Amino acid sequence: MTLSRPIPKALLPHTAVLKTPVPNIFSDTYDEITLYNVRIEQNEKVRQTKSGDTRTRGAKMYFDCSNSAPLNAEFKTEQLVVFCGETYKIEAVKAVAAVDKIHHYRIDLI
Repeated sequence: MTLSRPIPKALLPHTAVLKTPVPNIFSDTYDEITLYNVRIEQNEKVRQTKSGDTRTRGAKMYFDCSNSAPLNAEFKTEQLVVFCGETYKIEAVKAVAAVDKIHHYRIDLI
């Protein structure tokens, strides 16, 4: 099965802020853009270690190349995503291809 239709906007209900670090030796500064019509699925993982349970929060973000905005958004591993008061770091970016172009991006957040 090939993906050819955009992800419906009804499945992209979220808005988030993408923060890109700007080189500055005096302080941490970021360029911010607002992402519209994205989907973010938050999750919490529990790992058992010798010293006890460790909980890690993460999320997956879906950015459709037709219905999400802005269309010129670029995703890199040093960027941050702010959603519902939580700040996540981009861990991995996967481009999911359709027949002849990129259909959407799946972004792993930690």
